[in-house]
Amino acid sequence: MQLLQVLRDSSALDKVVREIEEVERFARSLSSKLISFLNQSPGNIHIYSYTGFGYSAASLLYWASLIFQGSKHPVLAESEESSIYLLPYREDYSAIVFSTGEYSKLIQSLQVLRILGVEYLAFSPTPPNEMIRNTLRYYNVELIPTNDSVSASLYTTLASFIAISEIYKSSLNIRGKRLFEHGREGFTVTVKSFIEKYSDVIEASLSKPITAITSTRFLEGAGILLSHVLRSIGVEAVYLPVEEALTYNKPLLGVFLSSEERLRREFKTQKGSNLYELVLNVEPLEGIVYTVILSYVLYKLVKQ
Repeated sequence: MQLLQVLRDSSALDKVVREIEEVERFARSLSSKLISFLNQSPGNIHIYSYTGFGYSAASLLYWASLIFQGSKHPVLAESEESSIYLLPYREDYSAIVFSTGEYSKLIQSLQVLRILGVEYLAFSPTPPNEMIRNTLRYYNVELIPTNDSVSASLYTTLASFIAISEIYKSSLNIRGKRLFEHGREGFTVTVKSFIEKYSDVIEASLSKPITAITSTRFLEGAGILLSHVLRSIGVEAVYLPVEEALTYNKPLLGVFLSSEERLRREFKTQKGSNLYELVLNVEPLEGIVYTVILSYVLYKLVKQ
């Protein structure tokens, strides 16, 4: 089935929504582990580390901590960078590691954390290889019931959102309350209406010869995942930061939040032609989740 047809296939979309419901149910059990760790972990610094598409979940926790002024200083870093440049030179910290299947990087990071005596919480898809599974169990990694990197990103991103919705429910008045209510309600109830709402612009964008995707740093992790998914379903698209995208002369898709309107308009003015836009009118932190959900939906609809 062609990409532009699947978005209009209601029965196929219903099937994917049911899958997301199962993912969200399991993500709630993961979120309870995150909440416990974030509330009880020692040190003044939280390092949010990731491999692969774990970037979305790690960045969600990082931005939430900055927005809601969490009690710990947040640091966001790829796991290998963290192991080489941060962990040996910092003190008084704890770490959360999100992996989507890059097992050698993950194990190296966990070895460093163990050697340094750092308290950590790590998540990973379930490896198909028994030896790797045993190694991850040795390091007390929380295993996610999938070996697919796109699905793993959705599991951990939903878990991260549910966790922050609980932790910051009393912060920033109405914003914290709204976040909590959405975390309690979940995303399953809004997935279909979200896809239907944006299907026209998604179809219009993907019917063009898109060769790159760009976004602000806020949506970078989710944007990288989206570009990967598009490549996997036949749309050749690399991810470019906004600064690089300005000098990119081929057609590209800009993924922006409605709250980024000034930046979006400025970018559009400087970029001129060859720009197609997906503007998400949602709360910024929810925008990360919805972009991951969009990636998952496109991936599943075309692959099934």
